[in-house]
Amino acid sequence: MSTNALATVKILGPGCPRCLETEKLVMNALAELGIKADVQHVTDPREMAKYGALFTPAVIVNGKVVSQGRIPRYEEVKKWLSEMAPK
Repeated sequence: MSTNALATVKILGPGCPRCLETEKLVMNALAELGIKADVQHVTDPREMAKYGALFTPAVIVNGKVVSQGRIPRYEEVKKWLSEMAPK
C-alpha cells in the first residue's frame, strides 16, 4: 500500500476464495480506520511455513499470527489493526 508503511500485514494462503475474502476484509478495515500498512498476500508454501501457520487463510500482523484456518470477523480484523497502529 505505502512505501512509508508503519506496519506489515500478511495474508497467507494459496489464493483461494477464503484467502481473497480475508484480504478484502483487511483492506476494508485499513481504509475504514485510516491506517497505512504494507499488505502482502503470501502464496509460497515455504514462506508460509516460516510463520508456523498450519491452516489457511492465516493473518500475520507485524510478524505475529493472529488468525488461521478461518475467515476472521470484520470486528476482529479492526481490533488487530487498531492495536498495531501507533498511539
